[in-house]
Amino acid sequence: MSSVLDRIRGTLETMCHDQTVPMEGVWYGACKEKSLKKWNYFVFNRARTSKNGNTNKRDLQTFYYVHIIHEDYIPEGYVESVVEALEAPDESGTKLRITNEDILYDYTFKGSTNMVVEIAHIPIYHPEKRC
Repeated sequence: MSSVLDRIRGTLETMCHDQTVPMEGVWYGACKEKSLKKWNYFVFNRARTSKNGNTNKRDLQTFYYVHIIHEDYIPEGYVESVVEALEAPDESGTKLRITNEDILYDYTFKGSTNMVVEIAHIPIYHPEKRC
């Protein structure tokens, strides 16, 4: 049985191979890789688990963030492509949905250079059904 984390990782790894916007890799929690040629990569993490108040109070939702880290700027339309890939059905049957929260952006510099790095924080969730 595939976990939600495996599902997210697999989707992002597939996107890394897209030559339109090549990405260096996928990391859970944080990227500690020192030898990246470019700071173009994904990081994902769990944010929280809460009760789903709209239905059965025993049902849970786990929330995650997918972070797109990209030198200079994230190409236009790429965030939407990542969202579509995450929400698309796959063979595992694991459902992922974007939340109603905004997608936020942060900026930093690459190491001790003047290269700006843009970071998009995409909030997603996995609706879980309990018996």
